[in-house]
Amino acid sequence: MAAEKKVRIKLPKIKGESDEVFVSVNHYTCIIKRGEEVEVPAFVKEVLDHQEQMLETITLFEEKAKK
Repeated sequence: MAAEKKVRIKLPKIKGESDEVFVSVNHYTCIIKRGEEVEVPAFVKEVLDHQEQMLETITLFEEKAKK
């Protein structure tokens, strides 16, 4: 099995949110501390990016539903 490409990420601290983010992809799990730059497999960043996109979509949907 080839080594996974690693990328550096830094999750922002968000008031009211946990200081740690749990990520699980297939058999890989990790806990990422907000506010610290860490190195993770590229697929972890991809999952976090998709999560962010889905949160934006949900927010837009909720805003439209209020109108």
